[in-house]
Amino acid sequence: MSKRVAFGICLTALAITLLVAACQEMQVITPEPGSEGTPARGTSAPTATSMPGMTSTPPPLPPADTATPTVTPTPVIYIVQKDDSLYSIAFEYGISPDLLQSANNIEDPRFLSIGQELVIPAEQETADTTSDLLLPTPTPLPLEVRGVAFYETPVGSLWCLGEIVNTSAITLTNVQLLVTLYDNEGQPAASADAFAAADLVPPGSRSPFGVLFTAPPQTWANPQVSIIRGEMAGGLEAAYVPITVATVTGQPTESQLQVNGTVQNTSATQAAGYVYVIATAYNADGLVTGFRQEKVAVEGALAPGATAPFSMLFSFHGEAPANFEVVALGRVSAE
Repeated sequence: MSKRVAFGICLTALAITLLVAACQEMQVITPEPGSEGTPARGTSAPTATSMPGMTSTPPPLPPADTATPTVTPTPVIYIVQKDDSLYSIAFEYGISPDLLQSANNIEDPRFLSIGQELVIPAEQETADTTSDLLLPTPTPLPLEVRGVAFYETPVGSLWCLGEIVNTSAITLTNVQLLVTLYDNEGQPAASADAFAAADLVPPGSRSPFGVLFTAPPQTWANPQVSIIRGEMAGGLEAAYVPITVATVTGQPTESQLQVNGTVQNTSATQAAGYVYVIATAYNADGLVTGFRQEKVAVEGALAPGATAPFSMLFSFHGEAPANFEVVALGRVSAE
């Protein structure tokens, strides 16, 4: 349900939850050409070895009532801090995010609480118990990452902006990305993760994302952007109402983009109790330069066939956007 146009024409675009800080004389760092989502420069992998052993005479039998004591390792407890995420904690301790999530019975990895205690499991235990199992090869997610660019801010932080495109025939939700910065030797120097801005990503649709490194490494060579999560919406899709962007206009003002328009509830029977729009700005090369998510003000609920205006102002990086896109989503009214 989106439209795309060049400036001077009405345009439609993708929308966002993050307000990207204004960029004055910011440096744009783009990944080197290479396969999508992988560092442009190669890395090396470690190897492992093992050794056998034997005895010449059988040892004496131990007493029947002798038991070997079990040594229980002291668990490592981590206290969740501000700006922590499941993936950043897993990266810090060198374990898989799935192992950390299952060890702490975390249902939704997006919602960690400051002060929450997490048990850091030993990756070795899982490796030992599964070394003889034949595991299936993970199926690639039907998503593409496009328009990725990096922007340094005046306060020294680093933004990674881009968008995901649903190339499948099913609606997806909970799309999460992990961005890793590699040094000159191909070793990871920093990583951070974030969810795509849109709750639902229908077939053929897009959603922007933004990953912020508050304290990026002083030097890094190549980035890797990976989609680490994406789920079928299933029954969740029934909780959403089809919303169309009926009209839209955009006008850049210095380092900000003003976007105005109207949305319409195209459902024949369901009202939308919560409606929001996401606008994404692009430069001439198709790189994402900024995005914003904004709630549409409606009185009560947006009835079937009804329209509502929206207006948003958000910052972009670099030169004035060459075009932009807006997408709208609505949830069923709570009764």
